[in-house]
Amino acid sequence: MNNRRGILFSVLVIVLAVALSGCNLVRVNEEKDRKLVVAKVNGIEILKGEVLDQYHASYGDTEEYDKEILLRILDGLIEEELVWQKAEAAGHVINEEILNRAEQDYEQAIREYGEFLKGMAQEDAESEEDYEQQAREMMEEYIKESGQTEEEYLELLGKYIAIQDYFSELTADLQIEDEEIDEYYQEELEFQKNSPSLAAQYSKVEIVTEPASRLVKHILIKIADEDTQAISSLRQENKAEEADALREEKLEVIRDNAQKVLDKAKSGEDFEGLIDQYGEDPGMELEDYKDGYFMLRDEGMMEEFVEASFQLQEGEISDLVATDYGYHIIKVYEAKEDKIASLEDVKEDIRTELLNRKKSDKINELIKQWLEEAEVKKFENRL
Repeated sequence: MNNRRGILFSVLVIVLAVALSGCNLVRVNEEKDRKLVVAKVNGIEILKGEVLDQYHASYGDTEEYDKEILLRILDGLIEEELVWQKAEAAGHVINEEILNRAEQDYEQAIREYGEFLKGMAQEDAESEEDYEQQAREMMEEYIKESGQTEEEYLELLGKYIAIQDYFSELTADLQIEDEEIDEYYQEELEFQKNSPSLAAQYSKVEIVTEPASRLVKHILIKIADEDTQAISSLRQENKAEEADALREEKLEVIRDNAQKVLDKAKSGEDFEGLIDQYGEDPGMELEDYKDGYFMLRDEGMMEEFVEASFQLQEGEISDLVATDYGYHIIKVYEAKEDKIASLEDVKEDIRTELLNRKKSDKINELIKQWLEEAEVKKFENRL
């Protein structure tokens, strides 16, 4: 096999978190330097060209390279080579059966990408358009640009499959107890209810299937702008007590007027008319918010405002809600509560997620141990 490195699977993904910063940059003579040995893993050489190839894959062609990123890539290649050596020693080699699986995975990936392309086209998609063929041509072009033949690429996929089989063998004894599932469910439920925006990005199992929300309008009776700025400055200086004291002093000035407007709202006067007559929030006049402010529980607004909104049901009007901006009188126009999947509904999804975590932790521990035991030489000065 001409290239024993290239695709890094999940546990060995190189996290290139260091942005090109303009410092610690080095120049490379591509033609001359590619054959330099930059590491040896139990006697097996890693060439600088392999490091550069992965750098180009992430950042494109460049004349200058960030040394820190080059070192991170090299560490990833060292780990990958070591894992491959362990897998081979355990009998997980690239044979005909593995290559057949690689070819099946390759064809499945092309079919799925073809469906993705068709979905992206949406209503513009033409029935006679062969999106699967488009996907195949794009994949072939990618393989060509990476300097490989399709045969070499399938060998690389075969290597990935063989290593995954090895990892499955190493983690076959791991199990998840029901107590662990219950604990995960409760912790995630709390997190997803209170932080729906973050949960949408990071939660692996959807427990809150639809987060609670409120659509509100409000009447703001403002503290003077210069006083709001002074309060904000004190908070930025971590002078919370002084900020709170100044806020209370300025709220007292507008309290009677705010109470008068609240009484009108509570007595049934038209809320929209009261907004027009007394409201001092310019946002309420914007076209984007003509129907009100739509909020989730972790909305980036004043905490007191959000908390008060979620204590109300549809049609209800708050009492005076104090913030650093003044007094708010909030009316809820639409209220939706959390929709929650039962533990039974998501139990197996949670089991899978926790098992994947355990497997990843075990593999990472093994790799750490293998690195300590292996004979690894790095020639960082050659990067």
